[in-house]
Amino acid sequence: MSHYNKLAVLAMCVLPAQFATADSASERLTKIESETLILKAKEKQLDVQAKIIARQSEINTRQIEAERMALPASNGNPVIVALEGIGQRMVASLQTDNGNVVDVRVGDVLANGMRVRSIQANEVIVENVKKQRLRLAVAGPSPAAVQTDPAYPAPGLRLPAPPPLSQAAIGVLK
Repeated sequence: MSHYNKLAVLAMCVLPAQFATADSASERLTKIESETLILKAKEKQLDVQAKIIARQSEINTRQIEAERMALPASNGNPVIVALEGIGQRMVASLQTDNGNVVDVRVGDVLANGMRVRSIQANEVIVENVKKQRLRLAVAGPSPAAVQTDPAYPAPGLRLPAPPPLSQAAIGVLK
């Protein structure tokens, strides 16, 4: 066999092997790229799930705090009757479970040992002897305090009925 024939045979064996190696290398790169894309998508999915869990935890914490802060008036805590003042000079009128109404400011201590921590236009926060902060409930109107006038369909404070019109007033209206 001549030298050229040997080279031709060698080239025929080596070239297809190189092409096969190139094909398998490109296939491996494509497979690696697709696996990388899948892993990145899974990572994003896990990030979103972690954010959802964190947000749910935050919501649950806020709900628990709100429930803990807003205790019903029936458990012996005072209830808010009125809030007055502006800015740092707020005064709250609180009704105790025995019916007494007391005016308090921030820092005052109630007879049951609760300390007034905050008075805002819409809430009063007190701290009990266990150092737990509580949002006081607003006192609802007693049935005796709010009566309705049958002449007015909407409930509200009892208003006197309007006086009857005099004959002179009727003449002016005509």
